[in-house]
Amino acid sequence: MSYSEIAVSSRDGVTLIKLNRPEKLNAYTPVMGEELVAALREAAADEAIHAVIVTGEGDAFCAGADLDYLKGKTTEAGIRLGEEEFIASFTEELAQLPILTIAAINGAAAGIGITGVLAFDIRIAANDAKLVLNFAELGIVPGMGSSYFLPRLLGEAKARELLLCTRRFSGAEAAELGLVNHAVPAAGVLALAEQLANAAAGCKPGMINAIKRALAHGAVSSLAEAVAMEKQLSEEK
Repeated sequence: MSYSEIAVSSRDGVTLIKLNRPEKLNAYTPVMGEELVAALREAAADEAIHAVIVTGEGDAFCAGADLDYLKGKTTEAGIRLGEEEFIASFTEELAQLPILTIAAINGAAAGIGITGVLAFDIRIAANDAKLVLNFAELGIVPGMGSSYFLPRLLGEAKARELLLCTRRFSGAEAAELGLVNHAVPAAGVLALAEQLANAAAGCKPGMINAIKRALAHGAVSSLAEAVAMEKQLSEEK
């Protein structure tokens, strides 16, 4: 499949997806969303792929939603922002992809540039990346499971602070808060993502999916239910 707003390549079992609108700081559009869904599904369906990395082309990761689409612009197919699958219905599928998903936040990220990767397994940010959850400023209720993920990652108090006060913060602070797993110099973000993706290559077939299922179930279950799921998944193997 050919893409206009992302670039996709694969090597050694890892698919690399780059948000590819550097002249717009990789601002998100419905077209980008539809292309992300297609590329992520393609990677997940390929038995040769065990991990996918999403990063940004140029110095930014994703500067939030493109302002033209926030003002009501539609795609050639007539789709408005929020009607595309990535925002409207893909979050649960994204969280359940049977491969390792890594967001390499190489620079500035705002709005959906952050919430769009909350369902990823691992997030890495540049130390000096400028981040903001600016939904309140824009008059938009944050989506993509933000109300589920953010309190679990940050605690409810910090989630309220970042969302309601539109506080700007750095990639380094994001790591301190627990929003991202690691913060490193910008030049090393993709390298660390690739290192982690390559480390997962040693997993036996199906184990990434099984472990992700166990962790997701355990996060919302009792101890007894978690143990029962672990037993079930072990028997399935």
